[in-house]
Amino acid sequence: MSAFTNRLKVPAVIYFLTALWAVHGLQWLIPGDLHHYGIMPRSVTELWHIALAPFVHANLWHLMGNSLALLGLGLLIQTKKHVELWELWAILSLFSGLGIWLFGSKAYHIGASGVVLGIWGFIITDAYFRRSTKTIVIAVAALLLYPNFLLSVFDFRPHISWAGHMSGLVSGAVIAWLNARGQAMTDTGVASEMKAK
Repeated sequence: MSAFTNRLKVPAVIYFLTALWAVHGLQWLIPGDLHHYGIMPRSVTELWHIALAPFVHANLWHLMGNSLALLGLGLLIQTKKHVELWELWAILSLFSGLGIWLFGSKAYHIGASGVVLGIWGFIITDAYFRRSTKTIVIAVAALLLYPNFLLSVFDFRPHISWAGHMSGLVSGAVIAWLNARGQAMTDTGVASEMKAK
Protein backbone atom coordinates (compact mmCIF):
# COMPACT_ATOMS: atom_id res chain seq x y z
CA MET A 1 0.00 0.00 0.00
CA SER A 2 2.85 2.39 0.88
CA ALA A 3 4.60 1.71 -2.43
CA PHE A 4 1.38 2.52 -4.29
CA THR A 5 1.01 5.75 -2.30
CA ASN A 6 4.59 6.77 -3.08
CA ARG A 7 3.98 6.30 -6.80
CA LEU A 8 0.97 8.63 -6.57
CA LYS A 9 2.84 11.29 -4.57
CA VAL A 10 2.25 14.75 -6.04
CA PRO A 11 5.53 16.46 -7.01
CA ALA A 12 6.36 19.43 -4.78
CA VAL A 13 6.48 21.73 -7.79
CA ILE A 14 2.74 21.29 -8.30
CA TYR A 15 2.08 22.88 -4.90
CA PHE A 16 4.23 25.87 -5.77
CA LEU A 17 2.53 26.28 -9.14
CA THR A 18 -0.88 26.10 -7.46
CA ALA A 19 0.19 28.85 -5.06
CA LEU A 20 1.51 31.06 -7.90
CA TRP A 21 -1.71 30.75 -9.89
CA ALA A 22 -3.89 31.20 -6.79
CA VAL A 23 -2.14 34.48 -5.96
CA HIS A 24 -2.52 35.66 -9.55
CA GLY A 25 -6.19 34.73 -9.47
CA LEU A 26 -6.56 36.75 -6.30
CA GLN A 27 -5.34 39.81 -8.19
CA TRP A 28 -8.35 39.49 -10.49
CA LEU A 29 -10.75 39.39 -7.56
CA ILE A 30 -9.52 42.35 -5.51
CA PRO A 31 -9.24 46.00 -6.50
CA GLY A 32 -5.77 47.21 -7.46
CA ASP A 33 -2.89 44.73 -7.61
CA LEU A 34 -0.39 43.02 -5.36
CA HIS A 35 2.70 44.51 -6.96
CA HIS A 36 3.41 46.57 -3.85
CA TYR A 37 4.20 43.29 -2.08
CA GLY A 38 7.28 42.99 -4.27
CA ILE A 39 10.79 43.80 -3.10
CA MET A 40 11.67 47.48 -2.89
CA PRO A 41 15.48 47.70 -2.78
CA ARG A 42 16.95 49.22 0.38
CA SER A 43 13.53 49.64 2.01
CA VAL A 44 13.98 48.28 5.53
CA THR A 45 10.25 48.36 6.33
CA GLU A 46 9.48 46.20 3.27
CA LEU A 47 12.34 43.73 3.71
CA TRP A 48 9.84 41.03 4.69
CA HIS A 49 8.41 41.18 1.15
CA ILE A 50 11.32 38.93 0.14
CA ALA A 51 9.15 35.95 1.12
CA LEU A 52 6.15 37.19 -0.89
CA ALA A 53 7.66 38.60 -4.08
CA PRO A 54 8.22 35.24 -5.89
CA PHE A 55 4.47 34.56 -5.75
CA VAL A 56 3.40 37.86 -7.36
CA HIS A 57 3.56 38.34 -11.15
CA ALA A 58 3.03 41.34 -13.40
CA ASN A 59 0.69 39.67 -15.89
CA LEU A 60 -0.41 36.35 -17.33
CA TRP A 61 2.57 36.07 -19.72
CA HIS A 62 5.01 36.70 -16.87
CA LEU A 63 3.32 33.99 -14.82
CA MET A 64 3.15 31.48 -17.69
CA GLY A 65 6.83 31.93 -18.53
CA ASN A 66 7.93 31.29 -14.96
CA SER A 67 5.41 28.48 -14.50
CA LEU A 68 6.64 26.48 -17.50
CA ALA A 69 10.27 26.87 -16.44
CA LEU A 70 9.48 26.01 -12.83
CA LEU A 71 7.52 22.93 -13.85
CA GLY A 72 10.37 21.51 -15.92
CA LEU A 73 13.10 22.30 -13.41
CA GLY A 74 10.97 21.24 -10.45
CA LEU A 75 10.41 17.82 -11.99
CA LEU A 76 14.16 17.49 -12.65
CA ILE A 77 14.90 18.37 -9.01
CA GLN A 78 12.35 15.73 -7.97
CA THR A 79 14.65 13.04 -9.43
CA LYS A 80 17.47 14.03 -7.06
CA LYS A 81 17.63 12.25 -3.70
CA HIS A 82 19.95 14.70 -1.92
CA VAL A 83 17.84 17.86 -2.18
CA GLU A 84 14.23 18.91 -1.60
CA LEU A 85 12.50 21.57 -3.70
CA TRP A 86 10.89 23.05 -0.55
CA GLU A 87 14.31 23.73 0.97
CA LEU A 88 15.76 24.99 -2.28
CA TRP A 89 12.83 27.38 -2.81
CA ALA A 90 13.17 28.83 0.70
CA ILE A 91 16.94 29.38 0.48
CA LEU A 92 16.84 30.76 -3.06
CA SER A 93 13.93 33.08 -2.22
CA LEU A 94 15.95 34.48 0.66
CA PHE A 95 19.27 34.98 -1.12
CA SER A 96 17.96 36.08 -4.51
CA GLY A 97 15.65 38.45 -2.62
CA LEU A 98 18.55 39.86 -0.63
CA GLY A 99 20.47 40.33 -3.88
CA ILE A 100 17.57 42.35 -5.28
CA TRP A 101 17.24 44.33 -2.04
CA LEU A 102 20.94 45.22 -2.08
CA PHE A 103 21.63 45.77 -5.79
CA GLY A 104 18.28 46.18 -7.57
CA SER A 105 16.95 49.36 -9.12
CA LYS A 106 14.43 51.45 -7.17
CA ALA A 107 11.17 49.81 -8.17
CA TYR A 108 9.07 46.89 -6.94
CA HIS A 109 10.62 43.58 -8.08
CA ILE A 110 8.17 40.69 -8.43
CA GLY A 111 8.09 37.19 -9.86
CA ALA A 112 9.75 33.80 -9.37
CA SER A 113 12.48 34.37 -11.99
CA GLY A 114 15.25 34.61 -9.39
CA VAL A 115 14.21 31.30 -7.83
CA VAL A 116 13.87 29.66 -11.26
CA LEU A 117 17.37 30.82 -12.30
CA GLY A 118 18.64 29.59 -8.94
CA ILE A 119 17.23 26.10 -9.48
CA TRP A 120 18.73 26.02 -12.98
CA GLY A 121 22.10 27.14 -11.60
CA PHE A 122 21.90 24.53 -8.85
CA ILE A 123 21.27 21.71 -11.33
CA ILE A 124 24.17 22.71 -13.61
CA THR A 125 26.65 23.27 -10.76
CA ASP A 126 25.57 20.11 -8.96
CA ALA A 127 26.52 18.09 -12.05
CA TYR A 128 29.93 19.79 -12.19
CA PHE A 129 30.82 18.89 -8.60
CA ARG A 130 29.23 15.43 -8.34
CA ARG A 131 29.96 14.26 -11.90
CA SER A 132 27.71 11.23 -11.68
CA THR A 133 25.88 9.96 -14.75
CA LYS A 134 22.53 10.94 -13.24
CA THR A 135 23.47 14.53 -12.36
CA ILE A 136 25.06 15.06 -15.78
CA VAL A 137 21.97 13.75 -17.61
CA ILE A 138 19.75 16.05 -15.51
CA ALA A 139 22.04 19.02 -16.21
CA VAL A 140 22.05 18.34 -19.95
CA ALA A 141 18.24 18.19 -19.88
CA ALA A 142 18.14 21.56 -18.07
CA LEU A 143 20.54 23.08 -20.62
CA LEU A 144 18.56 21.77 -23.57
CA LEU A 145 15.22 22.90 -22.13
CA TYR A 146 16.37 26.38 -21.08
CA PRO A 147 19.56 27.31 -23.01
CA ASN A 148 18.87 31.06 -22.83
CA PHE A 149 18.84 31.29 -19.03
CA LEU A 150 22.52 32.21 -18.76
CA LEU A 151 22.02 35.14 -21.13
CA SER A 152 19.10 36.44 -19.04
CA VAL A 153 21.50 37.69 -16.35
CA PHE A 154 22.81 40.18 -18.91
CA ASP A 155 19.38 41.53 -19.79
CA PHE A 156 19.41 45.10 -18.46
CA ARG A 157 16.07 46.27 -19.83
CA PRO A 158 14.16 48.43 -17.31
CA HIS A 159 11.36 45.91 -16.74
CA ILE A 160 13.77 42.99 -16.19
CA SER A 161 15.23 42.34 -12.73
CA TRP A 162 18.81 41.50 -13.69
CA ALA A 163 19.74 41.67 -9.99
CA GLY A 164 17.19 38.96 -9.22
CA HIS A 165 18.40 36.79 -12.09
CA MET A 166 22.08 37.18 -11.19
CA SER A 167 21.66 36.70 -7.45
CA GLY A 168 19.43 33.67 -8.03
CA LEU A 169 21.91 32.05 -10.40
CA VAL A 170 24.87 32.69 -8.09
CA SER A 171 22.92 31.49 -5.04
CA GLY A 172 21.97 28.25 -6.79
CA ALA A 173 25.59 27.59 -7.73
CA VAL A 174 26.85 28.27 -4.20
CA ILE A 175 24.17 26.03 -2.66
CA ALA A 176 25.16 23.20 -5.02
CA TRP A 177 28.83 23.62 -4.08
CA LEU A 178 28.08 23.60 -0.35
CA ASN A 179 25.73 20.63 -0.76
CA ALA A 180 28.32 18.59 -2.67
CA ARG A 181 31.09 19.59 -0.24
CA GLY A 182 28.99 18.57 2.74
CA GLN A 183 28.16 15.23 1.14
CA ALA A 184 31.85 14.61 0.34
CA MET A 185 32.82 15.32 3.96
CA THR A 186 30.10 12.96 5.19
CA ASP A 187 31.23 10.21 2.81
CA THR A 188 34.85 10.69 3.92
CA GLY A 189 33.83 10.41 7.57
CA VAL A 190 31.83 7.23 6.95
CA ALA A 191 34.73 5.71 5.02
CA SER A 192 37.15 6.55 7.86
CA GLU A 193 34.85 4.91 10.42
CA MET A 194 34.60 1.78 8.32
CA LYS A 195 38.39 1.54 8.05
CA ALA A 196 38.73 2.03 11.81
CA LYS A 197 36.39 -0.90 12.40
